[in-house]
Amino acid sequence: MTDGFVQQVEIDEAADTARQQRFPVGATIEFDDLEEHARLGALDALRDAEPVSWVPALGGWLVTSHELASEVLRRRTGFTVEADTNLVRASLGSMMLTTDPPDHSRLRTPFDEPFRVREVRARFEAGVRSRIDELLSSASESDTADFVKTVAEPFAIGSAAEALGLSLDDVPKIQGFYDAFASAMVYDGDPEPQRLADAARSELNEILHGQVQRLRTAPDASVTSTVANTDNLEITDDELVAQLRVILFGAIETVESMVTNALYLLLGAPNQMEAVRSDLDLTSNAVEEGMRLIPPVAFIERWTDSETTLGEVELGRGEFIGVSTVAANRDPALFPDPATFDVRRKNTTRQLAFSLGAHHCLGINLARLQGDIAVRATLERFPNLALVSAPQPNGFAFRRSSELNLSWHRL
Repeated sequence: MTDGFVQQVEIDEAADTARQQRFPVGATIEFDDLEEHARLGALDALRDAEPVSWVPALGGWLVTSHELASEVLRRRTGFTVEADTNLVRASLGSMMLTTDPPDHSRLRTPFDEPFRVREVRARFEAGVRSRIDELLSSASESDTADFVKTVAEPFAIGSAAEALGLSLDDVPKIQGFYDAFASAMVYDGDPEPQRLADAARSELNEILHGQVQRLRTAPDASVTSTVANTDNLEITDDELVAQLRVILFGAIETVESMVTNALYLLLGAPNQMEAVRSDLDLTSNAVEEGMRLIPPVAFIERWTDSETTLGEVELGRGEFIGVSTVAANRDPALFPDPATFDVRRKNTTRQLAFSLGAHHCLGINLARLQGDIAVRATLERFPNLALVSAPQPNGFAFRRSSELNLSWHRL
């Protein structure tokens, strides 16, 4: 054990060789297969042959079927996030996403009520609509623009800050913090991203502590003010700031990506775009289907805290388990014709980008509201919206196109 966490086991050469012989398809997987969206076929082949497989390129086990991925995320025994090698904790610190119950419940419970469906609509809908309208109005002054930088990024950061009651006006600076956090969550052995994440966390902590004190002096109706001014609050200010860090991270990374990815897919499928334009009530399902095909959160990590069995694989304590939401969301056992972007798909909300179980996304209701409003408003504002250029949506832990260059008017 290290600091009370599960210590990941080290596999010797003989054990690694034996596992590769048992799982030959997993042995062929390269790290690029986990990062490059153009190489989805490798994950599809792995899921079909070895839904739980030993993948040397990852240094652990990879789960690719929807059924077994769901089991890992839902189970309350056998799997943990409290491991010494948890890169999410190393990047973002100890908080609700990197602790298990009962400590997880203590850290998360103060934030639960403001993010319930009715509370979300009452608190945030008007602000979300106003923000996206303002950003789209500004963008319309030019004929073309990178939608990520001009709309999706400031929309995600501004909406998250407003919901939490935080003054985070320097969008590039805040985006820089979260780019540093995301870059540190990659298993490539490079120590530099972790150094940058540590520096970003220290600077952001100072900002957030100042915001908490401001909201105690001048309370408002925001989530942070509500929690910070709760009588007999069972979390410390350092813990409060740690929760704000991860809530902001989820709100920024997920929303920016879900809006970008939905438009990328719609613009690449004219028949689906026509269906949504003909019935804008399909927008929310289109956004969800976009998250299925290009999940903003592409990889989720767990460790075994005891001997356990997953599928037909027996696992010892301290084994690293990666869940590929990319592969699970393309499982034909649940999603017929899984490679097709279908805005009318009936079960697309079963996609796993929001996770499941105790660690499912706290802001799921707000994210869905934001995605629906932002994509619908963009389609309404720009009837001649067209894709100029965009790179493939890539990413190991988080996946989207880094740019989405669009034209607003007919060329």
